[in-house]
Amino acid sequence: MHEALLAECEHRWLESFNLCSTVLALEPEQPDALNLLGRLCGVAGDAPRAIGLQRRVLRLAPDHACATRDLVDALCAVRSSDEARQAYDAAVAIEPDIVAHHRLPGAQQRFVGIDSAEAYLRRAIELDASFAPAQAALGNVFARQTLFASAIQAYGLAVLLDWDFADAHLGLGNLWELVRDEAAAARHYREALSRKRVYVSPERSAVRRVLVLKGPGMGMNNAPLDFAVNPARTALHLCYVTGGDDTAAPLPEHEVIFCGIDEAESSDSCMETAERLIASDGKPVINRPSHLPKLRRSQLRSTLQDVAGCTVPLTIRVNAKGARDLFASPQTAGLRYPLLIRPVDTHRGDGLQRISSPQFVPTDLNVNECFNVSQFIDYRSNDGFYRKYRVIVIAGRPFAYHLAISEHWMVHYISSPMADNAWMRDEEERFLRDPESVFPDWERTFGAIADAVGLEYFGIDCARNPDGGVLVFEAGPDMLVHCTDPADVFAYKYRYVPRIFDALEELLDARSAACFYPNRAASIEMDPPSTPSTGNWTDSPSFRAPNT
Repeated sequence: MHEALLAECEHRWLESFNLCSTVLALEPEQPDALNLLGRLCGVAGDAPRAIGLQRRVLRLAPDHACATRDLVDALCAVRSSDEARQAYDAAVAIEPDIVAHHRLPGAQQRFVGIDSAEAYLRRAIELDASFAPAQAALGNVFARQTLFASAIQAYGLAVLLDWDFADAHLGLGNLWELVRDEAAAARHYREALSRKRVYVSPERSAVRRVLVLKGPGMGMNNAPLDFAVNPARTALHLCYVTGGDDTAAPLPEHEVIFCGIDEAESSDSCMETAERLIASDGKPVINRPSHLPKLRRSQLRSTLQDVAGCTVPLTIRVNAKGARDLFASPQTAGLRYPLLIRPVDTHRGDGLQRISSPQFVPTDLNVNECFNVSQFIDYRSNDGFYRKYRVIVIAGRPFAYHLAISEHWMVHYISSPMADNAWMRDEEERFLRDPESVFPDWERTFGAIADAVGLEYFGIDCARNPDGGVLVFEAGPDMLVHCTDPADVFAYKYRYVPRIFDALEELLDARSAACFYPNRAASIEMDPPSTPSTGNWTDSPSFRAPNT
């Protein structure tokens, strides 16, 4: 630090900055280094960061004399807080949703007047560099434009300016998760939820209000409903539940509770808390937490064992030693090579390995982790490609959502070459239009799966067995459902996917009605539409399909 301070005194700004950055790389919250960095930002004309860094120092070291003095100097950049507030209010008046920082990035859409809103927010920051809400709202606007790096920077400034700004922490956590920096995401999720558990959406013209229960941690561990509802019609209020304590904050008005928590061993205590909250609330519920353990990878085979036309690979939950023993003699457990192993509670293929023989058994298994070991079933089609289908089940009725085709056995839609191959898209369109062409017993098989699972809303990733039956890989309410693919390439999705949104709205309406008319049956039956739906919110003037 001495050399960095000396370089500052001699106006060797860049050298001082580099030396200071070296210190912070080793000790990110070193107060003296943050204090110096704040002064250097002031020299560079970065008033928001200069103010935010001095505030951060004083949070870490309240008696830091230099930071106290330097903050006063940095705040001289504030020209008019009142005019800044007026500019901010003008931006929010254009689109109230830009203050809903808990919405998932990618689900937030462009809106008419977005350029004007951005200009008002930039004006607010110019007038008052310390105004954290304007920085967060600007981050929200950037996210709607898919400028995620700029959004992260703006939200980062918002929490730097006001470390107690829970909504901005949550928005920043969502963005860090989007770009796969899970350590940074987890940090800001913790900061958000340690301050606030309930996040309320602007209701505007909403015709239904839903309280969505979520578990703490990564957003992918919860149902991503933001992609499936129109926020102008459905207000999604979030309530994060944790294990061992109930939510103390008052709950916003709502007609129905949607438990969006996904099955996970780490969520067991959260599910218990959610059950208590549901019981005390007394409102109609979608997806009771008590059904979630049925979807555990090691339990799913048992859950669906009586469903005709459905097979589930045998999966055994073991610790590290149990995994090594299992690989040594898999036949004792009814398994055979090749096998799959993955850490418990992982998603997206994280940590998933295929083991073809004892010679390739991993030797670096974490002794503190537990694993799911399952039978690998070669589900390649005759043309050598793997096909993975996603089906969304709502109120007992299945909806074809997508088909991913790949030459690799671990199929993810995002990495499959669907956009590059017209024949693949033609096949996906046929599946969406006529799912019985793939699964002949479509309604009966998936209806029976829904009965066995007991949830009103969940997704299934599966393949087709040679006899036309369903090979189920996994199931859960956390599966992503969206309609944001490029419309010029995937035009057919905009004809079929919105049927899922319509069905979800019907389910929400039926349960909402049960709130007002308790004697009305809570369950609903939905007749198949005579023609494919064109959706009920992608036609809205404020809807813009992103270009990614």
